[in-house]
Amino acid sequence: MRSRTTIVASGSMVLGSSGLMKAYLGSCVGVAAIDRRRHMGGLLHVLLPKPLCDVPETQLSSYATTGVPLFLKALSERGASPDELETYVAGGALGESPTREDLFMNIGGRTLEAAMETLADNGVHARILEAGGLAGLCMNLDMDRTTCTIEPIIDEIRSRPRKETPLPTLAEIGRSIENLRPIPQIAIRVSEMLSEDNTDISTVASEIKKDQVLSADVLRLCNSPYLGIHRRVDSIDDAVTILGTTTLLQLVMTAHIERLVGCSENGYSLMRGGLFFHSLAVARLCDGLARAGAPVPTRTAYTAGLLHDIGKVVLDQYMARIQPLFYRVLKAHGEDSSALERSIFGIDHNLAGLHLSEAWGLPASIREAILFHHDPAHATAHEELVHLVHVADTLSLRFLPGLVIENPDPRPIDESMRILGLGRDAVEGALVALRRLY
Repeated sequence: MRSRTTIVASGSMVLGSSGLMKAYLGSCVGVAAIDRRRHMGGLLHVLLPKPLCDVPETQLSSYATTGVPLFLKALSERGASPDELETYVAGGALGESPTREDLFMNIGGRTLEAAMETLADNGVHARILEAGGLAGLCMNLDMDRTTCTIEPIIDEIRSRPRKETPLPTLAEIGRSIENLRPIPQIAIRVSEMLSEDNTDISTVASEIKKDQVLSADVLRLCNSPYLGIHRRVDSIDDAVTILGTTTLLQLVMTAHIERLVGCSENGYSLMRGGLFFHSLAVARLCDGLARAGAPVPTRTAYTAGLLHDIGKVVLDQYMARIQPLFYRVLKAHGEDSSALERSIFGIDHNLAGLHLSEAWGLPASIREAILFHHDPAHATAHEELVHLVHVADTLSLRFLPGLVIENPDPRPIDESMRILGLGRDAVEGALVALRRLY
């Protein structure tokens, strides 16, 4: 029986002597190594070329110049011989339909170059190099067979079975919106309390503890790689003390969205929980870009990023019926995925998300970000927030291409970055937020 598959998250590494290790690579770079004689190997998923400043030890594996030496050292400590390593390198793509900003920043190319140079500096040379280009790749290190394969992500999707089932009517989609459970009142109350400057944090804790499911989800997220806290959090009171108000609000909303979107690997998700992890990636990147200088409050930025694709929850069950076909057509024609949704369903996830957010009574700024994140030029009252979500969404798909079916038009990103006043260093510094999402 085959051992379980391990998805190697960006900014992390996995070592072992059995099982399948898998990394989805866009602008990121994967480095796989096998010592066949000692049956030991590992896979490193590098996010960026090098740190721009001093970073915590927990982030060193996110960068090529620091992660590659750590990876080789870890393999050596597990018994692998540096002289007998077969090394494979993949990734570093520009992304499909690269923009002027992509060509200027060239993060994938610089990450690839840094990884190759660092390997050479450590006396290791890649046996197989499949990198650069435009398309996302899937790197598979099979330690049961001691093989490493690199293939376009689309090839994985093509192999999935297609179900011939009727498509929904607009009336059926409308009923799905009406029947979808809303954000619970406890989450709204906590959000309102944390937005007030004079709120007693112990009162917030009391509200959270009233909901046992929410309390359990918050504690689970506190002790997951999501936050990277280096001590165990055993109670909501501990969480309140350690996290502070803003992070606690983010955690409450994240816990609910995770429960709402589920852990399916069908529909929009290309891997188990892909829709949630993509939403989380965009939320964290929105927050990081806001802290790096984008003129949007971090609390609003995170929430808008987390909820930007909420309309996909409405369409997800219908997308599951046509997933392989939708993905193939999307990649073959290169159009914006919203346009293809409209041609098939009569509605796209942006408009479905607007209807859902109106039914839930979400703020106008969040509704506008949901509706226009694929087309930021149409934003009106909350232009900067919409442009921020568009940039975060586009970058997240560039670096983490194996999470969801989506293909936004990348051309507006240049103008969006100009409006937000974001330069290369600010964006590159914020991208570390994409590390270890799952």
